This record gives sequence, C-alpha cells and structure tokens, in this order.
Amino acid sequence: MTSLEHLRHRIASTQDLKSIVRVMKSLSAASISHYEQAARRLGDYETAVDEAMQVVLMNGAVPLDAPQAKTRHAALVVMGSDRGLCGRFNEIVTDAAIALINHLAASHERVTLLAVGARGAQRLESAGHPPQALFAQPGSVSGLARTIETILLQLDAWQRERALDRVLVVYNAETERKDESEVRHETLLPMAPADLAALAGRDWPSRTRPLFDGEPGAVFEALVRERLFIALMLAGASSLAAEHATRLAAMQAADRNIDDKLEEMEGDFRRLRQETITEELMDIVTAYESATGRRRHHTG
Repeated sequence: MTSLEHLRHRIASTQDLKSIVRVMKSLSAASISHYEQAARRLGDYETAVDEAMQVVLMNGAVPLDAPQAKTRHAALVVMGSDRGLCGRFNEIVTDAAIALINHLAASHERVTLLAVGARGAQRLESAGHPPQALFAQPGSVSGLARTIETILLQLDAWQRERALDRVLVVYNAETERKDESEVRHETLLPMAPADLAALAGRDWPSRTRPLFDGEPGAVFEALVRERLFIALMLAGASSLAAEHATRLAAMQAADRNIDDKLEEMEGDFRRLRQETITEELMDIVTAYESATGRRRHHTG
C-alpha cells in the first residue's frame, strides 16, 4: 500500500513540475509576442524598401524584361528547430522541404540545402538530403538578425561558387488556431518580372519623383539584397512564433493533465490519511478496551 509519506513526496514533485510548466508557458507566450512584433516592424521596413525600389524602376534605369541566366541550381533554406516539446513542428517542415526537393529534381534542378535548427537537419539527413550548411536556431530577435546576415553571406559564397539562380525558403507559420502551424514555401529570388512591373506601375503619392544617388544597377542590387534579408527575417520570425505557439499548446495540455493528476493524488492522500487516522483510533479503542477488561478481571 502507498504510504502517506510517499504520496506527499509525489504531490510535492508534481507541484514542482507544474511550476516549471507554468514558467515555460510564460516564456513561450512572451516569445510569441516578441516575434510577432518583429514581423510587424519588418512589414513597415519592407514598405520603405519597396518604395525605394519603385523609385529606381520608375526612372527606367533597370530593364524589367532583362533576360536572366539560368543554371537550374537553387538554394533552399529550411527553417527548423533546435529544441523539443513542439510536436510535429520539424516533421511538417522537413516533409514539405523533401517534397519540394523531389519536385525540383523532377525538372532537373539541383538543390543546395541550408538548414536552421539541428532537429530539422537531422530529419533531412535521415531522408538522404544532408544540408550543406547548418545554423543554430537563434533565441531572440537580435539573434535572428545576426543569423540571417550570416545566411546571406553563405548564399553569396554559393552564388560565386555554384552560380545559383534561385533562392527558396520553407518554414512553419502560425494559424488562427494558434495551437497548429501551417507550412509555407516561397521563392525569394529572382523577383518575378510581373512583380517588378507591378511595383514600377504603382501610383507615387506625390507629383515629384524622388531622386537617388549611385549607379542604378548597383542601387537596385542593394535593394534586392535588403528585400532578401527582410523575407528571410519574416520567415524566421514566423517560424519561431509558430514553434513557441506549438510549445505553448503542449504546455497548456500538460498543465491540465498535471492538475488532473494532482487532484487524483490529493484525493488519494485524503482517503489514505483518513484510513490511517481511523486505524489509529481503532488501535487506541482496542487497547483501551483490552486494558479495561484486564482491570475488571483483576478486580473481580
């Protein structure tokens, strides 16, 4: 039979676990807020970059229909996770990445893989698609910016070495339910001629067109790189927010299960304590009756 002391110890341990789960819930909730705020700020910056790009395009300095070299070699950035307790987060994103790799291979397009997060990288390697570069998952918005800058340097190196003509990204994003994520994949480079034409054709908010300094082609390339930075930052922020949302949902479920277990153990503790008290009272009563009987026997 379970002793009162053993039950008391189990209850204390479960209460400690509940405290840990609550801390993890708070951290995940705060992280989600930080990454969502970062995404909103990036949206404002993206608007400014698009306006600058529009100025260059409106001046006709960059031809919209310029032919682009095709080497049929793409770089695929896969946003995974370094940490656990996030359900099928890595499984979902790596399955989507593998499906995309197979699709590109069917059209004879080579793929160079870059992974963020060791858990996702391990799944890709197990499936026969080892990443050529692996980056640790950042733990903050500032850390994410540094990671994306390093990724851009790696893409630059591959561009020089392998003549990449496309950059794609696969990542998880939050859904309205918050406890689920959906996988997304986007082509970041090259920018589609139709998108450039739409950008150039937008109405400018004033009658005077702004001017810019520098050689148009170099300015345009710098803006394209800045746009790539923003797109990767948004993908990374969305991925991290989705991961924390999945982990928050798991911690909420764990919290409910712990509450149920605590209620069950505390009920067992009350019953066992009552049984122990009853047994002790019975022992006292039995001992009293036995002593009283012996005194009556001696008196008689």
